[in-house]
Amino acid sequence: MTTLDLNDPDFVADPYPVYAWLRDVEPVHYSAANDLWLVSRYDDVLAVLRDAPGFSSDLGKAGLDDNPFNPAIRIPRRLARLLDRLPPVRTLLTSDPPHHTQLRRKVAKAFTPRRIAALEPRIREITERLVDDLDDDLVRDVASPLPTIVIAELMGIPADRRDDFKRWSDELVNGLLTGGSRIRMARSALAVSWFFARTVRSRRHRPGGDVISLLVTRDQDGDALTLAELVNFCILLLVAGNETTTNLVSNAMLALFDRPDLWRRLGTDPDLAPAVVEETLRYDGPAQGLLRVTTAEVRIGDVTVPEGARVLPLTGSANRDPRHWADPDAFRLDRPAGDHIAFGSGIHYCIGTALARLETRIVLETLARRHPHLGPAGVPERIQSPVLRGLRTLPVTIRPTVPGTGGLPGRAAQIGGRNSSVR
Repeated sequence: MTTLDLNDPDFVADPYPVYAWLRDVEPVHYSAANDLWLVSRYDDVLAVLRDAPGFSSDLGKAGLDDNPFNPAIRIPRRLARLLDRLPPVRTLLTSDPPHHTQLRRKVAKAFTPRRIAALEPRIREITERLVDDLDDDLVRDVASPLPTIVIAELMGIPADRRDDFKRWSDELVNGLLTGGSRIRMARSALAVSWFFARTVRSRRHRPGGDVISLLVTRDQDGDALTLAELVNFCILLLVAGNETTTNLVSNAMLALFDRPDLWRRLGTDPDLAPAVVEETLRYDGPAQGLLRVTTAEVRIGDVTVPEGARVLPLTGSANRDPRHWADPDAFRLDRPAGDHIAFGSGIHYCIGTALARLETRIVLETLARRHPHLGPAGVPERIQSPVLRGLRTLPVTIRPTVPGTGGLPGRAAQIGGRNSSVR
C-alpha cells in the first residue's frame, strides 16, 4: 500500500483490512491525502488518548483552512485569520484543561448514572411505539427517531420541533464529515444556534427539570456557562447523541443479522443484550477515530511526529488489534466488559455512554422479543465517512421462519461482518 485516502469509498465500506495492514506494516502512518498521522495499534491509541497535554483536543491549533474528513469544506484563509482573532468558544470536545475540566464538571450533573437509569421506563415506552410502526427500514423507523425523541425530551423541547432537530443534526454531520452540502450545513448551524440561544435565555428566566435548565444554573462557586458555551454544548448533545445511538443500533443489527443463532438466543434470553452492545462497540463501533493535535514533537513507537501535526488515533483499529484481543475479527460475547475504547479514554471519555448503551440495549431487547423473524431485505446505505461507522438505511422484512433456514432469511452475510463466528 503506497497511498491511503480515508475518503476512498472502498475504505469507508470496509476499513478493517486496511487497519490490519497498518497495524502490521505501518502502525504510525502519514496519510498525505488527508494530512493526518494515523495511529492503529491498541497500546499506541490508548497512550495518545490518555496524553491530553501531548495530544491536544483544541483543533484550532492545527489550522482552520481545511477539513480532513470532508475535502469540500475549505475555509478561506482571510476568514481563518479573522476567526483566529476572535475569543475562543470552549466546547467539551475541543478544549483542554483547565477549560475542559470546568466544562465537564458542569455538564456531568446532567448525565449521572441515577438520572440516566431513571429514563429507562420512558425509553421503553418510546421504543415500543416505534416498533409498533416498524415498516421496512430499521434506521428510518426505529434507530434514527429514538435518540431524537429522547434528546428532545431531555432538553424540554416541544414535540413539534423534533423534525427540525433531526434535520439540523443530519445536515451538520453530513456537511462536516460525509461530503454533504456546505450550504445546508451553514443554514442548519445558524438555525440550531439561534434556536438554542433563545431556549437558553428562556430557561434562565423560567427553569424547569430539563437538561438545559440544569446547565444554566450556577454552581455553588457561583460560576455559570456563557451563552456561547451553552449553545455549543446543546448542539454537541443533539448531534453526538443522535449519531452515536443510531449507528450503534444499526451496527448491532448487522452483526445479529449475520448470526441467526445469536439472534434466536437473544429472543429467548434478553440478558444477552448488554454483552451484544459491548461487543458491537468493540467489533464495529459507531466512531472509528478521534482527532488530536500534537503540542510538541513526539515519538510514537519508532516514528517521530512533528509539533502541530494532526493525529488520528484509530479506535476502530485498536479494538481489532490481535496484540490485545484473542480472535479479534470474531464477534464474541465472552470478552471482558468495557475493555474496548469505542468511547475513547482519559479525560475526553464520552459523557453520554450510559445513555447510548441504555437506548441500544432496549431496542435490541424489544426487537428480539417482538420480531424474532426480523431479517434483512436489501442492501443498506452506509454513511460515507471514515470516522462515523453506521447506516443511513437498513431495509428489513418481518416474516415467519422459512423451514430449513434456521429462523432468518439468507444473504445476511452480504451486509454483516466478514467473520460470522460467535461464542
